[in-house]
Amino acid sequence: MTLWDRLKDTVQTMQAQLTAKKNDLRSGAFRDASMAMCALVAAADGTIDLSERQRVAQLIATNDVLQNFPPDELHRRFEDHLDALTTDFALGMASAMREIGKAKRRPAEARAVIQIGIVIGCADGYFDDSERDVVREACSALDIPPTEFDLHRPLRVPRPYRGPDELPPVAGVQASGRADSGAARGIRPGAAVPGDDLQVFLKALTSGTRQRLFAHFIDGEELTVGEVAERTGLGPSTTSEHLAVLRRGGLLQSTRSGKLVRYRADREGIAELLGQLHAYLLAPSGPQDPPLTRGCV
Repeated sequence: MTLWDRLKDTVQTMQAQLTAKKNDLRSGAFRDASMAMCALVAAADGTIDLSERQRVAQLIATNDVLQNFPPDELHRRFEDHLDALTTDFALGMASAMREIGKAKRRPAEARAVIQIGIVIGCADGYFDDSERDVVREACSALDIPPTEFDLHRPLRVPRPYRGPDELPPVAGVQASGRADSGAARGIRPGAAVPGDDLQVFLKALTSGTRQRLFAHFIDGEELTVGEVAERTGLGPSTTSEHLAVLRRGGLLQSTRSGKLVRYRADREGIAELLGQLHAYLLAPSGPQDPPLTRGCV
């Protein structure tokens, strides 16, 4: 099971644990730290667009544990942190970390704040590197080892790319590369299904807009959302959404430099995924179902 698969299972467990101790999570320190954590996750990639604000605000409003507090109050605190991050990301982040740090006096609340951050970060189906970074920094502010939540390791552990000569032999294919007619009759097309990572990778490439965006990274450049938007003529919000899809698909990596997030091509990730695609396309299928015998029920 991959780290991401384990994390998806862990998130469900985390939410159940939070719900179980809901009655103990009523303090003002937990409320304030949780809203600071949610704001940092929403702004983790350096852009704070309307769709992301609305998505996280909706998650806050529907989270069972956070319903201990008046919704208007939570929303105001969440928006105040986002406004501070928009005005000056470094100062806004320092302020949010101070709020988070106040929860460390109660270890159970401190861990619940980290769990809230992970649950919110994973809600869109991908806990990206920038979100993991801010949750890891929150662990430091709360004196919690990141290892406790598997935040010390890369989310996706690359597998070495295998060339064609390293792939397992395909049933029915001779050395000449042509299929043996007898063995080919036992092939059932469509028996294999691409893995989740590969499906997200392929989906990221289905858009012509994203293909044109990715072309700006082919030569190894590191670019911000603003720089890509300026080159392509797209709006910053639209550009940010497309770059996020490319990053989730394993085509881009991101690193933070101050308040800016820079993107670059993930060459190792692409090589790994192309290896998976190559193996999938040449993978042997299962045996064909035997034909029905006439007269049998």
